[in-house]
This record gives sequence, structure tokens and C-alpha cells, in this order.
Amino acid sequence: MLDYRLIEALAAVLAERGFARAAEKLCITQSAVSQRIKQLEDAIGRVLIVRETPPRATPAGERLLRHYRQVAGLEEEAIGDLGVSGKAGFRHLPIAVNADCLSVWLLDAIAPFLREAAITLEIFVDDQDSNLRFLQSGLVAGCVSSQRLALQGFTSTRIGAVRYLLAAAPGFRATWFPQGFDRTSAARAPVIHFNRDDQLQHRALAKVFGRPQIAPPAHYIPSAEKFNEAITLGLGYAMIPEVQALPGIQNGSLVEIDTRARLDTALYWYRWSHSSDLLQEFSKVLISNGKRLLEAAARGES
Repeated sequence: MLDYRLIEALAAVLAERGFARAAEKLCITQSAVSQRIKQLEDAIGRVLIVRETPPRATPAGERLLRHYRQVAGLEEEAIGDLGVSGKAGFRHLPIAVNADCLSVWLLDAIAPFLREAAITLEIFVDDQDSNLRFLQSGLVAGCVSSQRLALQGFTSTRIGAVRYLLAAAPGFRATWFPQGFDRTSAARAPVIHFNRDDQLQHRALAKVFGRPQIAPPAHYIPSAEKFNEAITLGLGYAMIPEVQALPGIQNGSLVEIDTRARLDTALYWYRWSHSSDLLQEFSKVLISNGKRLLEAAARGES
């Protein structure tokens, strides 16, 4: 039989990214947190946390964390159904998205639900090709990803698609592509990536020029706001959502470099297969409103 008091300590260390903050959250000493995790590891017979900064779960720890989050969600739901007051009235829901989703449509899609439901939201942000790691590790209950995978224990639903354009500032295009967008100039001009997991620019270049893959000099700017600002400042060229690019194209601060580079990126909502009622309701709202907003953006509507 699992001791959930011990697993709670494991979850706190991973969520708070350290033993000291986990101790504060649980109102016990740091030594007690360490002892609980050691006791849990002894009982399971496996190492559950890699003790580095910040701590990270081993595969066994990830599996236990996913189980704990599901059980905790179902427990809170049962307490609510029985009319017993919970710990604080609000339930916590961690999800993962990419920066473009967060800046373009996500909050508009889920705001009506958040205003009505007594939940607090924690959003983890990474590249859309890498978000699934948060779900698989147990850190989040759901995530938006561009990857279409069959994952045991998880359900996925297509939300819609985002069209990306290859864009730059007019002066940047004039400097680096005076004779047009060809393989040689594309390989020399600096490109901008969100982070090292961002593959959109590589996919666009491969679509236009094929193999071998060209590798331009690159900036890495992990902020959606500053990413777009870097493009308008003429620091490089990159793929950005069409809905964000169009105002700049219309006012002359941006230009589309080559229509051949356009990409429609599908988005999927992943969540646990055995979800609580809360996660199921949240998923319905996110999928239906997200689909509506993405379809409106594709039609050029605000």
C-alpha cells in the first residue's frame, strides 16, 4: 500500500523545484522532507529523484507523480461531491502550452471557465514540439502540442491549426535578400529560434530548399513578445503566426519573405485518460473555444 504522505513530499519537491521550498509548503522541516522521500524510495526500491538543482524525477518518480496527481484530483472531486469543504476552496490545475498559443488564443479560450470555476491555473511554457515532456513527467494534467502521438494513459483531441509565415523587417530583407530568397542568402542571414527545441524555422527552410538542410547563424529568444520584437528590429528572420504577422505586414513593419515557407501547424490537447470531472470540463471548454478562435484567425477575423 502506497503512503500518500510520502508521495506528497515527492510531489512538493518537484513542483516547488527544491527541498527548502517544499518544506515551507508542507510546513515541515527540510530534513523531514528528505526523510520522507528516502523512506518512499526504500519502500519502492528505486531512486525517485535526481538530487540536482533543480531536482528532477527519475522515470519511476515520474510514474509515481502522475499517479499521485490523478488520485489527488479524484479525491478533491469526491470531497466536493460529499459536500465536505476542501482545503482552500480553489483547486490547482497545471497545464503546458507553447508561447504562441499563450499569446494568441489560449487565455481567450479558457477565461470564461476560469471566471466561473474555483481553480488556479499554472502554465508551463516550452516549444510546441517539446510540451509532452511536462505531461509524461507528471508535472501537468494536460498540454497543447503539435505532435500527434499515441501515448499510453493519455487522450488527445485536435483543436485546430495555426498558420505560420516566414517574416522579417523590410530593411532586413533588403540587406540579406536583395536578389530574392535563395539557398545561399538564407544560409547566411541570421535566423531567430524561440529555443533550441524550436524546429519551425528548420521545417520552413526544408520545405523551400529541400535537402541538405541549411543551418543559418541563429539567435535564441525564449519570449514570445521579445521574439516578435527582435524580428521587427531587424535582428533576424523567423516563422510567426499569421494572425500576429498581418498587422505588421499591413502597417509596413514586417514583410513575408516567401509564401512557399508557409506552414499550417496542427495543435492537439492531451490529458489523462482517467480525468477528473474538473479536467474533463476544462478540456471541453479549451477544445471548443480554441477551435472557434483558431478557425476565426484562419478566416482573418480578430
